[in-house]
Amino acid sequence: METVQDIIQHIAQVEKDAETTKVAKPRYFPIMKVGEIVRQGDIYIHRVDDNHEHGIELESRQLAQGFSQGSRHVAEPPSKVYEGTTRPKTSTGTSVFLGPLVKSEVEFTISHPQHANVTLGAGTYQITHQMDVRTLMRVRD
Repeated sequence: METVQDIIQHIAQVEKDAETTKVAKPRYFPIMKVGEIVRQGDIYIHRVDDNHEHGIELESRQLAQGFSQGSRHVAEPPSKVYEGTTRPKTSTGTSVFLGPLVKSEVEFTISHPQHANVTLGAGTYQITHQMDVRTLMRVRD
C-alpha cells in the first residue's frame, strides 16, 4: 500500500512530466448554453442550469479519480468543486459515470497535463466520465 509520502512524490513526478508532454493548444469557450458539452480526454463537461442539484463543496479540485497523469483534470481557481449528485439532462442512457460539479462566477480553466486546457465562461458545469460500452466501465486516460 502506498504511503502519503509515496503519493505526494508520485503527484510531484506527474506534474514534472506534464511540463514536457503537453502539446495541445488551449481551447476557449467563453459562452456555453445550457445543454452544450465540451470534451477533455475522458471527461465530458456539461453546461447545466445554475440551480443544478449538487452535494457539498469538495477540497480536491481534481475532476477524475486516480493518481495517474491521465486523471489530472483540475478545475483551477477561482472555481469551486462540489460533489456531483444529479445527472445532466444532456447525458444519454442511465449508465453515466457522474463526476463532480464545478461552479464559477468568472471565467476559469480546467487544466490537464496531456490534453488541451479548457477555459470556460462563468457558470455551472456537471462533469461526467466516458464509458466503454463493451465493459460498462469508466474509461481512464
